[in-house]
Amino acid sequence: MSGSARVELTVGMRVLQATGPAVVMTIERHGVVLRDVAGNDQSVLWSDLTAQTAVNGKITALHDSLEPWWSSLSGDARSEAMVRLEVVLEILTGYRSGISELAQPGEPFHPFGEGYGATENQRIQAMARQLSLERERDRELGRRVLSSALRSTEVSERAIWNWITEWRKQGLRGLVDGRRSRGRKGFEVIDPALARIVDEELAQFDGSVSQINLKELERRVHVRLKREGISDLRLPQRLTQQYLSSRYAALGSGTRQHKSARMRRQRGHASYPDTHPGHLAVDVTRADGLVWDELNGRPYSVEIISVISVPTRVIVACRVVPRSANAVEVGMALYDAMRPFSMKVDGTTIDDFRWCGIPASLDFSSHPLVAHRPALKTERTLDGTHIKPGVTPKSIRADNGSIFLSTHLRAVMTDLGVDLLTSRVGHPTDNAHIERWHETLQRAYQQIPGFKGRNVQERGRYVGHEAFEPLLTARELQQHLHRFIALDYHRNHHEGIALPGLEGGRFTPLERFDMLSEVTGRILVPQHPDLIFQFLPIRWLTPGNAGIEYRGLTYDGPVMHELTGLAPRTFRARDNKVPFFYDPHDRTRLWHRSRTDGRIHELRWRQAHLVDAPLTDTVVQRARQLIARRGGNAALSRRGTMLEIVDAITELTTPASTEEWRAQLATAHLRHERALLDHSEAEAARQMVEGRTPSPSKDPKETSPTGQVLAFPTPESQTPGDFDWDAPWPDYRGKP
Repeated sequence: MSGSARVELTVGMRVLQATGPAVVMTIERHGVVLRDVAGNDQSVLWSDLTAQTAVNGKITALHDSLEPWWSSLSGDARSEAMVRLEVVLEILTGYRSGISELAQPGEPFHPFGEGYGATENQRIQAMARQLSLERERDRELGRRVLSSALRSTEVSERAIWNWITEWRKQGLRGLVDGRRSRGRKGFEVIDPALARIVDEELAQFDGSVSQINLKELERRVHVRLKREGISDLRLPQRLTQQYLSSRYAALGSGTRQHKSARMRRQRGHASYPDTHPGHLAVDVTRADGLVWDELNGRPYSVEIISVISVPTRVIVACRVVPRSANAVEVGMALYDAMRPFSMKVDGTTIDDFRWCGIPASLDFSSHPLVAHRPALKTERTLDGTHIKPGVTPKSIRADNGSIFLSTHLRAVMTDLGVDLLTSRVGHPTDNAHIERWHETLQRAYQQIPGFKGRNVQERGRYVGHEAFEPLLTARELQQHLHRFIALDYHRNHHEGIALPGLEGGRFTPLERFDMLSEVTGRILVPQHPDLIFQFLPIRWLTPGNAGIEYRGLTYDGPVMHELTGLAPRTFRARDNKVPFFYDPHDRTRLWHRSRTDGRIHELRWRQAHLVDAPLTDTVVQRARQLIARRGGNAALSRRGTMLEIVDAITELTTPASTEEWRAQLATAHLRHERALLDHSEAEAARQMVEGRTPSPSKDPKETSPTGQVLAFPTPESQTPGDFDWDAPWPDYRGKP
């Protein structure tokens, strides 16, 4: 028998039930047969009996229907209820226990037995006289009468009538003084019909419908009770109000919490065993602040792509991109995650994240011998170098957005041997770590001008007005976020990092990263200057004597001498096309990996030197629309050209561009600027391994946001020119 003590039940022992004592008549294999006060026999399982301290410290057996209500009462309340139960049962049956098998010596006494022929009213009168006589001799009650705490020691017939009435309605529960049980009743006494209706009314609030107040919820519950014809429920006002308030509060405030409460029932109860720092999560969010568009001279919104290492909480990549982010930009964020970056702080001068450069040697084995280098800067001073570690992705958690499910991104992950783990549809809590990081970004946004808040009611009237707030550019916003990550977030303790046995310890994300790195060994992908091309889409084109033609543009370079002499079907069996790397954000160049030396060679657009403005897919698409609008190239003629000149002159009197065109141009400008920076970093790395000093760029777009040239410091253990170009191309899936 379950409970706090072990009780050996035998035939003839008593068990306390909701209606009163019952006697054990038979011991069965799975339980016992009890006879209640009504003389009915019933089988009770052992699991339904509990050993509890019932009255006066005596251990007895209780039926589980009384728990936990009975145990929540005070000892005095339980003693008083048992006395009243004995009174009621003796009046109705002639026995204080209500059962002849448990009769005390001399029972039944006059006039309570059936053989005495007394009516129920006569028995109540006799019991009232007997109880009053007993209470007159109780000195404690006498003192309370003398102190005016009690009016008299007499027990009225009306009180006994009330006990009998309540016992017939509720059993033992009806004999407990309401003043003694007040504040101790739990929700288990709520009628199941009421609980069912409340559950059904609250089930509709799953984030789809608007929230109602508590009064409206109570009204709907009473309407349902009336419609279903339920009018005999006993609804204690205070307890019912507490129940509704508790369930209403558990629902949450607002539709967002309603949806979270619904999803909570479907979530797992244990975290994924992601102990390798390469288990990542990625997502895109709209920046809660505006940036300044230098091209058109107006504020606009941008998005933030973040990649977080789930077990360490280290932000391994953070990019500012235009609306709306595409698959190529997500791939470039993974490119950032795989590269270690450093930030140097010297007094009030703070550098931006810079690629740490090329290691002294490339390790292609599955068990590298290079010892782990801690990324943590142990001293608490800000001065010095702060590292953003790189990591080889093992798996990536993302939602079901089209950019994460795109063909390009899936191909990149397949090449790198990365598992894509998508969240369940409509369950953002599956990617909770990156969602929580978006909340942390609020601290970074609020430190700079242009912060507008998540909700409209949070925004001031100066938001978006450059005259009142000198807004940052997109590049400056990204630099600010990098500083926030390196100097604030990575150096602060994270509440999500906890270790069993050291629950009170505070650890930063970088400390957790170093802890796991000691266990997993070297987790950094072998760095290569051509790593960027793993994340660019491939176009299959046919080389010709005049170069490579793609979408109306002609590209050429020294590698064309090799491509024009290739044997048929060299790269794929079905045609003679050749693969070229293509960056949709920089249409001025194509790249090809040579079969001869394994290096990346650039092919530039023949007229790239004539272009100042960024030439991207957006600009080309606009040009194609203009050609189509005029009826195609065949529409050109001498007379048509004359009419077009007239139309163009007339059009010059109207605004130069529409709002949509300016927005597209700003987006193209930001993406092209970022593409130039990425490729300039790769070019500087290639110059390092060739033993050449990276030459300063004259193009301001190819410098860092701080104005420094993107040159990479040579590690102390590396000598220029020791990179082996004849070595096999790295297998980023970790295979030797």
